[in-house]
Parts: sequence; structure tokens; C-alpha cells
Amino acid sequence: MKKVLFIFLLIISTNFILAECLLIQNISYNKVDTVETKVVNYSSSNSDSTVVINIDFPQIINFENAEIEKKVNLFLEEEFKQSIAWFDELQTDSSYFLEFGTEMQFTFETGFQVEYNSKEFISIALSHYQFTGGAHGNYFALGYNILMKDGSVLSLKDIIKDDSFDLLAFECEQAILEKYEASSLIEAGLFEDEIEILDDQDFYIKPGVLVLQFDPYEIGPWVMGEVTAEIPFEKIKDILKENLPFPTN
Repeated sequence: MKKVLFIFLLIISTNFILAECLLIQNISYNKVDTVETKVVNYSSSNSDSTVVINIDFPQIINFENAEIEKKVNLFLEEEFKQSIAWFDELQTDSSYFLEFGTEMQFTFETGFQVEYNSKEFISIALSHYQFTGGAHGNYFALGYNILMKDGSVLSLKDIIKDDSFDLLAFECEQAILEKYEASSLIEAGLFEDEIEILDDQDFYIKPGVLVLQFDPYEIGPWVMGEVTAEIPFEKIKDILKENLPFPTN
């Protein structure tokens, strides 16, 4: 639900010609201990280039368990397919495009970065940009945190102890204050002087760090862009659950 807008970013009309090319992503880890990924690139435009789409999407390759590899890749692929269907439905509303005229170029772009990579766990940060008319484009982000022993996707409640989200919110606020060198969140540019963290908050993992990410307008204005809070595990070690699939010390 929190990422319904993500669907709008990966949209492709069935009237467009879809071209797929596969590129192998260079990973700077030891492949013995990590998961290999490839980039699936979907690029397309309509005949007069008023709609241009360029999407990089991750897929797992050469994993030791073929069933889990298939499960993970199917999950990522289904995320994409849902967006196509949603946009095809939107396309039937011609009034949307008439509002902006045929001279406007609509742009949809995505990219990703593998932020944590091991045979046990992989964390992928996706970034999205769309321009669909108006004063400016919009940015959105997604984190995919995947347990490789069974292909399940972890949420924040799988990592943070129950009834500890207020403490996590405090550390998030402190990280943002430090990042923006501000004495209050309002001074930093946010809408309010406190942040609420729910168990479906978007995040990804870097070695030794939990990164919470907030889309434009989620806690701050568009001009701030995506707001991230990098929280070292050392600062939240007492509220992390045990037996996590990545080192926390």
C-alpha cells in the first residue's frame, strides 16, 4: 500500500514496443560469498517519443538453489507486471493526456544498487523518477530486503523488536539532525519536528547500517528530495532482533 505510487513509475503501454536487453552487473564482492545479479533493462518509447521509458531491474542468477532463485526473480518480475497492467488501465483515460497536450514528454526511469550482498541476505535499493506533467518530476524509492534461505522479503518488523519503533524513530531523528546540521527537524526542512516510524517503513541494509528512506512529500517538501537516515547498528543494538541474516556488531 505504501508504495502504490511505485506502480506508476514502471508503467508501459501495450501500444509501445518493448525491448529487453540483459547486462551483467559488476559486483565488487567475492562471488564465493555473494549472490550474482544481472540488470534487466526495459527501454521503450512511442512513435513520436512523447513517452520515454528506461527501467533497470534486478534479477538473481547462478544461485545455488534454483527454486529460491526462481521465487525471488518471480517476485521482482511480478512487481513489474503489476505496473504494466495498472498503466494499461490508466491509458484508457485519454483526458489525462489531453490535459497536458501532445508536446509534453512523459518520462519514467528506474535504477538500483545492491547495498548488501551475501549468500544469506541481499538488500537492493531501487530509485525511481517520473515526469508526467506539472511543475516538476517526482522521485520515489523502494528497498527489497530478501532472505536467501527461502526467498522471503523482510519488513522492518522482522528486524526491529516489538514496541521499539519509538526508539528507532528517535535515532532516525538524530541521524537526520546530524546529516543536515540542524537543531530541529523543522530547521532541517521537514514538515514536523518529529517522525513516526511504522512497521512498513521503507528501508534497506548496508554493512553495519540500517537506512530508512522517505520519499519526497513523505516527511519533507519536494525540494529536499529523498530523505534518508543512516543508523549504525551500534546505536540500535538493543532493539534489533536476534539471529538476523547479517552481522550487527
